[in-house]
Amino acid sequence: MGLLTCSRCKEGKPADLAHFPPHRGKNNGLDSWCRECRRAYRKARRIPSGVNDVGRAMEAKSLPACIICGVSGVTLAVDHNHKSGHVRGALCINCNLGIGQFKDDPSLLRLAALYLEGRCACGECDVYWGDVPEEVGAN
Repeated sequence: MGLLTCSRCKEGKPADLAHFPPHRGKNNGLDSWCRECRRAYRKARRIPSGVNDVGRAMEAKSLPACIICGVSGVTLAVDHNHKSGHVRGALCINCNLGIGQFKDDPSLLRLAALYLEGRCACGECDVYWGDVPEEVGAN
């Protein structure tokens, strides 16, 4: 067993699993980054680059459940305002992608909620096309 130089920190370390994580794609079976560099990289990647308060982001990452839907036991994403960098909380993948599709615009989300409730913002439109669902016809 010889030394292996980490391609990130450039330090020579023993070429073993204690110092380098496994990598099936490498001839020697070891990652080219040492465990410390790989750990630091992954930790840094867990916080979105636009976040301006890392402490608040880490606090959000430790929340037990999604702020919107309450699902727990899943990996949560740090949700933040992309313009200001302010951390809002932590969301599950579905909620995070959902508000992202609405461009983080509360007015669009309100209109979507009205639509799902069978109403329109103007109050005059029939939002249902084709057959009227039973729950709407009963009102």
